Amino acid sequence: MLVLIIFVFFTPFFFVSCGGGDSGTDFSGFELSTGKYVGGYWQAGNPFGFMLIVLPAAALALSFLHKKNAKIQSICRYLFFIAPIFDIFAGLVAWRAFKSYALAKIGQIPVTIGTRPGFVLYIAFNIALFAAGVADYFAKRE
Repeated sequence: MLVLIIFVFFTPFFFVSCGGGDSGTDFSGFELSTGKYVGGYWQAGNPFGFMLIVLPAAALALSFLHKKNAKIQSICRYLFFIAPIFDIFAGLVAWRAFKSYALAKIGQIPVTIGTRPGFVLYIAFNIALFAAGVADYFAKRE
């Protein structure tokens, strides 16, 4: 699940289209973080975008070590609660910030700003990870 979340980070999350069409520019989570050239202009990224990938990457790294160390195992148990909740919150904040920033930059031009399947999958995989983490927690508790 964590690998899928990391993979989806590099797929299109949002799009901006002038004139109401669907032929605008896509932005992946990576491009939100690092920036992208749009129409010959550099659209600066926001380091906050990397927050969408930090916890899943950390959880994935720790998951390879958790069998060997009891302390890491207890951290992983709680990380599977914290990471998806944080990721869902960070994803929604990124969407809101992206939309506000794009509208402010474009001004009065008619524009369509929306989500792409990558963003929907990102949120869905995090909800599934949270559900799996809850199930695992209660299964080990009994």
